[in-house]
Amino acid sequence: MKCNIVKDLLPLYCDKLTSQDSNEEIEKHLHECEECNAVYESMKQKEDDIKVPDKDVKPLKKVKKRTKLKVIGAVFGTIAVLAAVFVFIFVGVIPISSDKLHYTVEAKEFKSYIVKNDAPNEAGGYECEYRSEFNDNFYPIPDGVDVKTEKMINFEFYGDCSCINERGDSKYEYIVTDEGINDIIVHYHIWIYPVMKLPFDEREKYPNQYSWGANDVKEGSTLTIHYRDKTETFDLWELYQENVEK
Repeated sequence: MKCNIVKDLLPLYCDKLTSQDSNEEIEKHLHECEECNAVYESMKQKEDDIKVPDKDVKPLKKVKKRTKLKVIGAVFGTIAVLAAVFVFIFVGVIPISSDKLHYTVEAKEFKSYIVKNDAPNEAGGYECEYRSEFNDNFYPIPDGVDVKTEKMINFEFYGDCSCINERGDSKYEYIVTDEGINDIIVHYHIWIYPVMKLPFDEREKYPNQYSWGANDVKEGSTLTIHYRDKTETFDLWELYQENVEK
């Protein structure tokens, strides 16, 4: 390999940018040519001279690390803010005011029963199916089943806003006798929030309406609505008696 070609390749060779085959030819030439080898040694010396001392590099590394941490913190902070805004706007944080929520009440009786399947499941037990007058397969009623008359109450809520969202909770009161738990009374709680409608919301034309209902209403059953400015508790048994249509 000619000297002028080797000298042209030496900068790339020093930066380790040449191929393995080129490296072999260049190194072979450097061993044989004192002039080119001197040029190569001079280039290496210049690279060593311009290296930044560690004492100057360490502060730069610290600055870079602090900058990186600030960027990461800013990214996570932005994500947290956007998540909080999303929850506030589309999920709901502050319940609706009592003057912005209206409702109607409907109560009725219906019959239901539980039928046990003939074949056992994999665990050795039997699957049970709940059927009511609202199901197409309610009739004919099988022989020997216990037909129960349930008391249902239903609320239709209307919010003075473009869309509403809800959250519910239930607390259970166990009626205990000497024979054990005799009955369970349910105390319902709901929160309704004014929110914006999401594009994939399935309520279509009436996103500001919400239906809530309870089956098998008993004496002592309650519903508490948590508004922004107050709470309102209904005795569901009394409400049922006032509105039932048998």
